[in-house]
Amino acid sequence: MSDKEKRFSFKWLEKLKKIKHIEVYVAILFIVILALIYLSNFKSDNASKTTKDTTTKELTITAYVDDLEHNLEEILTNIGGITNVKVMITLDMGQAQVSDSKINLNHFPNIKGVIVTANGVKDTSARMKVLHAIEAVIDVTNGNIEILSSD
Repeated sequence: MSDKEKRFSFKWLEKLKKIKHIEVYVAILFIVILALIYLSNFKSDNASKTTKDTTTKELTITAYVDDLEHNLEEILTNIGGITNVKVMITLDMGQAQVSDSKINLNHFPNIKGVIVTANGVKDTSARMKVLHAIEAVIDVTNGNIEILSSD
C-alpha cells in the first residue's frame, strides 16, 4: 500500500472513531437490512400464493372431465354386484368460459350426457341403483344417462 492510500484509510478510520454511539448506528443499519430482506421474501411468498390459487382454480378441460369420470367410476364400483365400470362424460361447451383450453371453475360447463358400461347392470334393480347414484352426483336428467351392460 502506498503512503497516500494508508493516509486515506487512517483518515477514514479516524472519522469513524469520532462518531459517537457508532454501535447504535450499526445496529440500526443491520435492522433495516434485515427488514428489507424479510419484506422482499414476504412479497414473493404472497405472489406465489396468488399464482397457486389461480392455478388451483383453473383446470384443463380434459383434467376436469377425467376427474369427474374417475370419481364416478369409483362410486359406482362400490355398489354391490357392479364391477368393471367405465364412465364417459360429455360437456356442453357452448356455455363454458374457456381460454387456452382451460376452464374457469367459477363457471362450470354443463354436463351434456353420461354413458356407463359395467358388469352386473342387466338386473333392473342394479341398473336403477346406478342411475340414481349418477343423478345424485351429477346434475343430469335420466334421459341423458345411458347405462350399458358389458357382461
